[in-house]
Amino acid sequence: MLIAPQNTSAENHDNMEGQKQLHHFDESLMPNQSNIPSQFIWPDHEKPCLTPPELRIPPIDLKAFLSGDPQAVSAICAEANEACKKHGFFLVVNHGVDRKLIAQAHKLIDDFFCMQLSQKQKAQRKIGEHCGYANSFIGRFSSKLPWKETLSFHYSADKSRKTVEDYFLNVMGEDFKQFG
Repeated sequence: MLIAPQNTSAENHDNMEGQKQLHHFDESLMPNQSNIPSQFIWPDHEKPCLTPPELRIPPIDLKAFLSGDPQAVSAICAEANEACKKHGFFLVVNHGVDRKLIAQAHKLIDDFFCMQLSQKQKAQRKIGEHCGYANSFIGRFSSKLPWKETLSFHYSADKSRKTVEDYFLNVMGEDFKQFG
């Protein structure tokens, strides 16, 4: 359920124009909710269609890239560039990351997003920061709210630093160290 201002009249809306309002999604209230809050209902022309087109996720194969061959590196970079321009995303294959590690990461992130809102909010993103938990990007959407949650944190390739582990430990506490 979206917790929003009680008075949503047009007059009140005009008075609140330009002010940031925080809306939080509290999933524990959903069983009692008979209507979808208007802040989540998108105009028909912006809704996804019932029969979406087939999504072809472009694979970017890092096997040749990791070989160090300059031509292969250049070709893979061009493929990634094209995928970003055309699709906005791609699937990285043959990256060398252990499947068990990926499965564990997916399990832990699922565990995080299945927690009660009060638990997730321990990692609430602070105003002006780019890391933490957020359940919408209100500033990006002028009229309707997205149905999503995000968790962002810094990463460092420096193996001597435990940036992600330290983030979860410092923000969420000892019980969340394994998330790092």
